[in-house]
Amino acid sequence: MRNSPRESFFEYVSKKGVKVIESQKKISVKNKIIDEGIINQLKLISEFHSKAMGYDNYIGHKLQDKRGRIVEQYKIYIKKIRRELEEVKKKSELNSLEKLFLQCGDEYLDKAQKCIDKIYENNYLELIKRSMDRIEVCLGNTYFTNLNKEEQIEVLTIEECCYDLVEMDGVYFFNKIKKKGRSLNYKELIHKFCEFENLNQDSEKFIEALISYPYDFMKCLMRYKKDKYELNEEKYRMKLEKIIIDDNKKLI
Repeated sequence: MRNSPRESFFEYVSKKGVKVIESQKKISVKNKIIDEGIINQLKLISEFHSKAMGYDNYIGHKLQDKRGRIVEQYKIYIKKIRRELEEVKKKSELNSLEKLFLQCGDEYLDKAQKCIDKIYENNYLELIKRSMDRIEVCLGNTYFTNLNKEEQIEVLTIEECCYDLVEMDGVYFFNKIKKKGRSLNYKELIHKFCEFENLNQDSEKFIEALISYPYDFMKCLMRYKKDKYELNEEKYRMKLEKIIIDDNKKLI
């Protein structure tokens, strides 16, 4: 009986020295969210990449290809939110959320578009080509609770593994750290990560742009648009206010 795509990838990385645990084992995060712990994790992510890279049609199977998906999704968010803002501007009466949206919508849309522009200004298509040529594989869940190293690399789950730019694993990790509210020098950490991956300045700009994209703001409004007929604008207004306050504390 032939292996499934997931089983085939499991077998591939196991042969490369990655131990896939697939259990409820808890990896302690205590004392890891410090500069040294973060740098060690970035190095470990890079080590995983070097072992997983090149997985192509192994035992007749491939992984899901997600190259470019996030950037395209973010571009769609901009179009939809811009269209929604124009509709709000035409209204004579606004609820509390729409008033807040009207106050800061243009600013956030401008920030989101600048992030996308920055990506394309720094050879984005060449980054995708490099990823395809090298057959780069991302882990997806790069946080301390999923990726660890004792005698060898340990991964709790490979469910999110896919073909993508290795930069994306850095993006996922930095976004997770940002949610913890830590004040860190992200530019320096991004530079370190790109050094480990042997990536150039285009990659640094790509990561900076993606973690600067106002994702929480855009996602909150997208969810409100979907749920607005349930008359819960006050809930979303409070969410949006918190997002704006948190954004003002971020370095990137």
